[in-house]
Amino acid sequence: MRRPWALACAALVAAAGLSPRARGQEAGAGGREGEAGSGAREGGGARGREGEAGSGAREGGGAREERPAGVAAPAPRSSRAPARPRGRALEVRVEGQRASTVAARDPTAASHVIRGDELRAPGAAASAVLSRVPGLQVSRTGAASDLATASIRGASSAETPVYLAGVRLNDDVTGTADLSMVPLWMIQRVEVYRGNAPEHADRLGIGGAIFFEPSLPRAPRASVGLGAGSFGERAAWASAGLGDDRAGAMIAIGRRAADNDYLVTDRRTGRALPRPNADADAHDLWSIGRYRLPGGGSVTAIGNGFARDQGATGLSETPARAARAHVQRWLGAIAAVAPCAGPPAGGVDRCRLELTSSAILSSQVVRDPRGELGLLSPLVEGRGARGAGQAAVRYRPADDLAVSASAAHERELLALDRMGGAPLRASRATSRASVSLRYAPIPSLEGYALGAVELHRTSHGGAGGPLASLEPSGRLGARLRLAGGGVSLFGNLGRYVRVPALGELYGSSPIVVGNPELAPERGLSAELGVRLAAAAPAARAEVSLEILGFSRFASGLVAHRPAFIGVLRPYNVASARVLGLELTASASALDHLRAGLALTALDPRDTSPGRALANDLIPYQARLVAAPSLEVYAEPARLGVDRASLSARLFYRASRAADPAGLRPLPAQATVDVELAILALRRVSARFAIANVFAARTFDLFNLELPGRSVHAATEVWW
Repeated sequence: MRRPWALACAALVAAAGLSPRARGQEAGAGGREGEAGSGAREGGGARGREGEAGSGAREGGGAREERPAGVAAPAPRSSRAPARPRGRALEVRVEGQRASTVAARDPTAASHVIRGDELRAPGAAASAVLSRVPGLQVSRTGAASDLATASIRGASSAETPVYLAGVRLNDDVTGTADLSMVPLWMIQRVEVYRGNAPEHADRLGIGGAIFFEPSLPRAPRASVGLGAGSFGERAAWASAGLGDDRAGAMIAIGRRAADNDYLVTDRRTGRALPRPNADADAHDLWSIGRYRLPGGGSVTAIGNGFARDQGATGLSETPARAARAHVQRWLGAIAAVAPCAGPPAGGVDRCRLELTSSAILSSQVVRDPRGELGLLSPLVEGRGARGAGQAAVRYRPADDLAVSASAAHERELLALDRMGGAPLRASRATSRASVSLRYAPIPSLEGYALGAVELHRTSHGGAGGPLASLEPSGRLGARLRLAGGGVSLFGNLGRYVRVPALGELYGSSPIVVGNPELAPERGLSAELGVRLAAAAPAARAEVSLEILGFSRFASGLVAHRPAFIGVLRPYNVASARVLGLELTASASALDHLRAGLALTALDPRDTSPGRALANDLIPYQARLVAAPSLEVYAEPARLGVDRASLSARLFYRASRAADPAGLRPLPAQATVDVELAILALRRVSARFAIANVFAARTFDLFNLELPGRSVHAATEVWW
């Protein structure tokens, strides 16, 4: 096992007292970056417009101004309001406290926003960051470069759409999205909708939706960064861009590699041995541009390429030593917004036309010359492609009323080839139409309604489609603000559908055969919650709290069971029910302390009639997850140091059932991470982090050991 302590310390010394990457905290370095991704509805004077953001859009509505990444919860002293006399009662503030993590694009839905420092921890992976979101559980299969998937509120990962720059990443082999293929170094913001996706998503999602939004330049800037860590981890990235309020363009490239030779315990001998054949080498390329049209519209374009070569160790206790895998993905999107009723009136577009086009190409090649993975073929190659287009009209006839209508069409192709086996060719065409309505009869009450219908046509091998499915979906939501806006109640009711993936219908490998008789999964959900936000200026303190209860009922869930020896076949589970409670809290005080807590209590049950098993808990779902955090920081603004912080995060997950019978439980786990960060000269940052400080033993989805304690360091310079 490699321990790059020397390299980590050298990075810190070279950075001379630096801090977390403060993407956007370049007040003296060209202004803050934007937050637009594919489908960005820039909208000119959108600030103050009701949350009309598309995927990656600037947050509108009554939302607060977004804090640049890396800035602490309290405002800088230069902009802080004077302290009030001690003894004054708590002052209730309007929604949008600095400590809030609620997404502004749809305040009626349960959501969670991750931004800034949480995305910049050295060695951090998307799976680790998302595991601290209430209601969301991550399943891993090894190191940070191995398969990791997310599920929300007891749903499967196939029921949770994941978007990168507005393009859905879920493949059509299993329907899941691999979080290990989402590098965080270019991500500005992550929005998680835990029960109800916003109208701009192309799938409402039985299990909510996750949006990864990349950075967008608004001033000339360039940056370069280096990172290193345990188990042979090394990383480098660089970006350069030009931009102003009118136009901007940026290109960025990054590389991340690791040996992943962490120690695992051989259960036969009890010896700790390095994990073999687990190395990974990934490259990431971004190209982003935007332009504001003279008439008030905008055009935004994004391109991303990702490639990774890695060892494939397999999912058994005996690792594969010769198998290799290569994955590659290219995605691109372009979005145009144009006013359709003249120039904005009072900074608000009364009518907008939005056009969005996107495409994604992906491939995965697995070579197994010794047959160690059980694929029954030395070579398996899968390729997928998807093209999509959408047009939407958003009309606001009055300040308290907004109506939108959209139509979209997409085409998906799937090809699977294996040496010595019959090739698979399948395709799907999906058409979708939706209408939404927002209405605020009084300033403190907002209602939301969305209805959509989807038509899916599937074909297999050019022989015509055995499936043609017409499915309605939609939701009703409302938010009521009380006590001057510092307290708000919100609730939602929704119906959702997921059509089986092409791989589930026609097979994804020699050991997983298809079932063309699969029916779509359907779900009903409800949630009711309260949000509170308050401030005490005398103590320079702010507090926010969100607590909600939810229920979800689903039918036709896709699961797998043996068809014959060594072969699995998917089938529909009759019904399932999930009840839960989620709590999110954050607080800051005295310009030096910041604390947070995410808590999820879950009761996931298989309610299928005639179920033969005594266990009714849904596998791989922990009934309790808690993630508290504490940060101590200072902003001295002298000696060249702008900000210094020390933070600690605890993650606890209760035991989980690993099979439908509940005979092989996965043990509970608790880990602690710490991070030291310094920002200097407003353009240099450095971080030092220790993950799993106490080297607690943790296990993946298949009860195989995960990495223990690891050390990571990173430094970045921008100008």
